[in-house]
Amino acid sequence: MTVNQPLFENENGFEGPVEVSRVIFTAEDDGFAVIEVRDDSGEEFIVTGTVAHLKPGERARLAGEWQQHERFGPQLKAITALPLDPGDRSGQIAYLATLRHIGPIRAEALCDLYGAEVMEKISADPSGVFGSLPKLGPRQAEAATESWYATRAVRDLHVELAPHGLAHLAGKIHARFGDQAMKTIREDPYRLTEIDGVGFVRADKIALAADVPPESDRRAQAAAHFLIGEAERRGHTHLPVDELSRNANKLLGYPPDPGVLASAPGLTLEDEGLYRDRTLNREIWVAGDIRDRALTEPSSEHRPDHPDDESLTNEQWQAVLGAFDAQVSVVTGGPGVGKTVCTRAIVSEARSANLRVGLCAPTGRAARRLSEATGAEAHTIHRMLEWRPGAEATFKPGHPLPIDILIVDEASMINLHMAEMLLGGLGLGTHIVLVGDADQLPPVGAGKPFADLIESGVVPVTRLTHIFRQAARSMITTAAHEVNQGRPPHLTPAEDQVQDFFFVERVTPERCRDAVADMVGERVSAGLGLDPIRDVQVLAPIYRGEVGIDALNRQLQKRLNPDGKKALTDRFRIGDRLIQTRNAYELGLMNGTICFLVEDDPDEEMAVVQTDVGQEVVVPYSESSDLRLAYAVSVHKAQGSEIPVVLFVCHRSHSGMLTRPLIYTAITRAKSMCVLVGDRPALEMGVKRDEGGGRYSSLAARLRAGI
Repeated sequence: MTVNQPLFENENGFEGPVEVSRVIFTAEDDGFAVIEVRDDSGEEFIVTGTVAHLKPGERARLAGEWQQHERFGPQLKAITALPLDPGDRSGQIAYLATLRHIGPIRAEALCDLYGAEVMEKISADPSGVFGSLPKLGPRQAEAATESWYATRAVRDLHVELAPHGLAHLAGKIHARFGDQAMKTIREDPYRLTEIDGVGFVRADKIALAADVPPESDRRAQAAAHFLIGEAERRGHTHLPVDELSRNANKLLGYPPDPGVLASAPGLTLEDEGLYRDRTLNREIWVAGDIRDRALTEPSSEHRPDHPDDESLTNEQWQAVLGAFDAQVSVVTGGPGVGKTVCTRAIVSEARSANLRVGLCAPTGRAARRLSEATGAEAHTIHRMLEWRPGAEATFKPGHPLPIDILIVDEASMINLHMAEMLLGGLGLGTHIVLVGDADQLPPVGAGKPFADLIESGVVPVTRLTHIFRQAARSMITTAAHEVNQGRPPHLTPAEDQVQDFFFVERVTPERCRDAVADMVGERVSAGLGLDPIRDVQVLAPIYRGEVGIDALNRQLQKRLNPDGKKALTDRFRIGDRLIQTRNAYELGLMNGTICFLVEDDPDEEMAVVQTDVGQEVVVPYSESSDLRLAYAVSVHKAQGSEIPVVLFVCHRSHSGMLTRPLIYTAITRAKSMCVLVGDRPALEMGVKRDEGGGRYSSLAARLRAGI
């Protein structure tokens, strides 16, 4: 389609009302979108910028500058995009259909009842208007009214935030602060950094516009809070003051007084490291609890007898003994070394001694694998403790879980907060066996308790190193161990090896992306007889870029599900592979759950997804914002899972993110086949970069100091 440049006030820009015709692309994280709009003269044109808050059928007052795209021609780069009430019937129906329990049919009925003044009528008496709809019950009318008020509040926030380029975050800000959102923006704008997508720079822009002095203590301390929060998101529990000061200098534009930074409310200085109070208290508590357990005599009198057969190696036998000889023990090792055999043996020994056994893992997929491997019931840590973040767990200090021995699989994924909750829910007499691969990626979130516990030396650690013959037949296993040793994996199978590991060389981003789509779309089903949507997972290190996760998802959706009916307000298609990105306990969907979109009912504003274990979940539209396409996901999102076929993209455009633990973790997700796609130099550079444990954490030192 050729899009003509519309009439505008001058040759460089445009300002005026438009109606959104369609959304071409929306980024997942920053509000950037590409949309097609129609102005009042009927001309259509393309708009780019932070306009993801605009939906088809909505009207907005746009202001922007014209740019000439070399491929797509003239486009308007939006500077502001303020929503307007729709002026025509079709626009009003589209707008009202987004409200809870209204939908297209009831929206049309409202327009029939109240005519062209329907928006004004609702504004004057929303509960009365919605209550007048036939067959809309009182509770549904109340929900529709609340939805109306929320959209109007968000609209006001749009107006307030638009001059600062934050209009696309109005919904998130309203969800976080509610009725206090406008007051927060005007009185303490630095609190906006609590919202994903609002960094210090943007909040600072609003604060300075509100006459906050550039060299005020408040501004410097807000920068300190933000930087430490960002450090925790990168895995640190604290930051050294000198590093914090250097980073703050870059944000503030002048060197702040370190004493001012350290005196910020809610921060504590300890040994030249600045912590958030809650994180410091958490680290101290976890260290104290583990020390107490390490110094406590074993509560179980059971001592396993060495088996007469050779079912266990000496390494594995030491792991079994450690589970009963110490209150806390660790079993670690890479793929193919028999961690699962150890786990089964410990469960068997505990049952023979009539001990109460618990099994858990950080994620649902890891818990399911643990259950399948042992034949015993396993839960996620959250479910086992009956813990919902933001609320108190059922099993906690003073009310421990009634078990004698607990085996925790994939323990390398446990961060400091999860460690605190887990230990708090276990009595001092419970034996804890932590099983995991210390060479995988460190956990998401602050801290690295599993690695720190191993480093401290205060509890028995069994390192399994013997690769069993059957496992060694897989090139996936040997490739993983080679990467872990800092060597690029060999690509030719040795004698008696199964060739289940491949490297496909593609240098340009386009060819790399096309190769991934071709392999998933054609070769998986043709060569392996597997479902390309359900049995394959593409992994990549970054979201943006021509071979980032977002671009891969778009291409894979187009290749694998081209004819799927559009669903969930056109965000997805029926049949899409999706991932839940936040724990939604009310739905039973946990962060990282892979699911497939099977039904969509726009009239009832409900969709149905099927999880990768076959469970069907009804998802209201209002709860669907945390679903994302999952043909491609990050390596972190895949931790704890085992997938038949893994394609890992390691292109030179990812070189800044490619590290040995990342590559190792990606390879070890594959069960039957692993294919690396990219260029060899990028892979080799990544294998040499061992940056897995580079986190500021004092847990190991605290553990050593107390023993």
